[in-house]
Amino acid sequence: MPGAIGRSNRFIRTLATDAADLCDVPGRLAFDDDPPAFVLGFVSPALPFANVAEDLRSVLPQESRLVLVSTAGELCSGVPGGLYHPGERRDGIVLQAFSSDLFADVSIHSVPLHSEDIRTGSIRLSHEQRVDAIRRELEAIEPAFPLDCHDTVALLFIDGLSASESCLMEAIYASGRFPVLFVGGSAGGTLDFLNTWVYDGRRVLDNHAVIAFLRMAPGKRYGVFKSQNFRKTGLSFTILDCDPIRRTVTSVIDPENLEVTGFIDALCRSLQCQPDELERLLVSHTFAVELDSGLFVRSVAGINRAKGRVSFFCDVNAGDELFLVEATDFIGQTKSDFAAFLRDKPGPVGGILNDCVLRRINNGPNLTGMTVFDDLPVAGFSTFGEILGINVNQTLSALFFFADDGEGDPAGHGGFRDDYVARFPIHYGHFQNYFHRARNTRLRMLNRLRQSLIRDLVGRGDAPGTLYGRVKQIGAYTEQIATQAADPLGSAVDDLLDAVRQATEEREAVAEVLSLREAELRFAEERRRTAETRAELEGQLREAQKLEALGCLAGGLAHEINNMLQPIIGLTELVMEDVPPDCQAQKNLGRVIEAAQRAQRITQQVLTFSHSDPAATGPLQLGSALRNVADMVDVLVPRNVELVWRIATTPLMVRADETQMAQLLINLIRNAADAIGPSGGTIEIAADAVQLDGATDGAWPHPAGRYAALTVRDTGCGMDAATLARIFDPFFTTKTVGHGTGLGLPVVHGIVAGWGGHIHADSGVGQGTTIRVLLPVIPPEPADPWS
Repeated sequence: MPGAIGRSNRFIRTLATDAADLCDVPGRLAFDDDPPAFVLGFVSPALPFANVAEDLRSVLPQESRLVLVSTAGELCSGVPGGLYHPGERRDGIVLQAFSSDLFADVSIHSVPLHSEDIRTGSIRLSHEQRVDAIRRELEAIEPAFPLDCHDTVALLFIDGLSASESCLMEAIYASGRFPVLFVGGSAGGTLDFLNTWVYDGRRVLDNHAVIAFLRMAPGKRYGVFKSQNFRKTGLSFTILDCDPIRRTVTSVIDPENLEVTGFIDALCRSLQCQPDELERLLVSHTFAVELDSGLFVRSVAGINRAKGRVSFFCDVNAGDELFLVEATDFIGQTKSDFAAFLRDKPGPVGGILNDCVLRRINNGPNLTGMTVFDDLPVAGFSTFGEILGINVNQTLSALFFFADDGEGDPAGHGGFRDDYVARFPIHYGHFQNYFHRARNTRLRMLNRLRQSLIRDLVGRGDAPGTLYGRVKQIGAYTEQIATQAADPLGSAVDDLLDAVRQATEEREAVAEVLSLREAELRFAEERRRTAETRAELEGQLREAQKLEALGCLAGGLAHEINNMLQPIIGLTELVMEDVPPDCQAQKNLGRVIEAAQRAQRITQQVLTFSHSDPAATGPLQLGSALRNVADMVDVLVPRNVELVWRIATTPLMVRADETQMAQLLINLIRNAADAIGPSGGTIEIAADAVQLDGATDGAWPHPAGRYAALTVRDTGCGMDAATLARIFDPFFTTKTVGHGTGLGLPVVHGIVAGWGGHIHADSGVGQGTTIRVLLPVIPPEPADPWS
């Protein structure tokens, strides 16, 4: 099928051809006699890559930028046999041309990966040294135009046998110079893993990466498509011992009890199989790490049972949590993911596909059914690993391009939004944080192991002494049975005694050093806690000063409003005297006076609240205090929230301050209203006497006795157990920034504790929240018999 054309439009042209027909390429890729701005080529591993690169460069116009990559199979739509058919031809070349109407500018750069030692198997550089060396190379790059994630994307191709994808991505984020999304893949080749190449338009390279910064033309957009046919199984493994350069894992650790297990043994135990059955079971399974609520696959390259290690095609790090995932429907999942990706977008004008060779191999019988891209000019290659912010396997990572002028949009409407573009700073942060998180996880894990070792040594400190005693007993016994001749057993026991004595001395020296280090760590930890406590107290002081200032402001405003209400009430009463008593005006003026008087009561309460005296605690009739604050509380809740008051008529005398009681109730009701939200609901405020006897002591952290119970119950969203456990922590809040300080409930807790009372919260997700305040009831004074 020489010279078979794929799909084309005025932005993108695809061409499946072979090495013999390269002379016809310029005419087939031109856009109305205009040369393409950028040509991307995918070359079969059976062809001489350097010769193809030289021939293509010689026939294409010099102004057309060119990048080539070797493949493990090519992809091209619009050819007989379907998307994956070109990759079945040993002499296949797939070319994709992009017009200047789509790409306004292209800036191409090559980056040495310093991976020669990895390729030879003689590791010379550490991970950190390799990342630092690549970072220095990146700092020399000067793109031809400013980089903006909204109109620029980085197309990245890497030597697939360099095993340096993660080092490169970590160096990119460490440099901080390229605030754009990186999408691409690792150059493929034959499955003997001997050679892979990339071409930057000037040189054929290995141990390098090629970056093409693509800036979209005005009115053109890009979107990022990701599809992988895997889902979690519920099993996961935390890596302990691994070689990140050789990408092998030897052991895993239980994060809870620090139990260390060989990775192969852990897999066999979890999958209930024998070691020789693992490779068969993993045909339909693989592993993935989780990032940004998405799975990034880590495919198994091989299992070496003799050496007890598992090798991967993708980078793995100590501390990574590997989730075991199982395969789903290849065709159905891709179609479903693509339909979701296109939702609310105009039709794409074409795309670049980076698809893992393992997806091609594992889904061979289904490849001809992949028709989802048949109507679009798409091309790409089967990779030795994909790039989507970080390195990933068994994933289709693709760039699709859109024109807001309606090209390719059957409905004729423009408009565009893509998650990776709209939320790029968030994705960038997660990708960057991936490497820091893995490093921090390793440090935390090593620290926990160190502490466990110290505890174990301290706890078993007498073990060498006991062993020494046992060996001395054996020595004494051998002396009794020894003859006058040289006794080999006695000599062996003497040697063993010397070895045990030396081991004991070494253990004691190590224990002394560890003890000193432990003391240093405890001192450092105490200093850290002291600094945190001081910072927390300073923050509380600042918040208290802020609240005090707000109280003064509220008091001043209430005073001014109260001064304005006085003439309103007085003048209205004078007008009422001049109006007939039974007319509508008389009634309306009466309502004005009622509203003004209600406002006057509220401002008076605010004045009282703003001039509270913490020392003014005394006997308080709880029911009366709650009724007095009811009017002020009513204005704090939205109209969709109903307040239900259930206050016992029986007098309940408690030792409290009325102003602080108002503050307490306002905080509780405001939190309840926030939990209810816009959907509406009910807040019930109840006050009654309760008698707690010895039978209820276990449920309540206070002694038995008679209490006044103030209960605030809402029908809001409720809280989970983790949130409920922290609601009284200072500055802890689930509200968004600017909508909560995290001081309301801690202040309530402090007020209640100051009165000698107790506070308890009960909540569940979707079940609302109940907060109960228990205050000791002041017993009535005995009646005076002489009165």
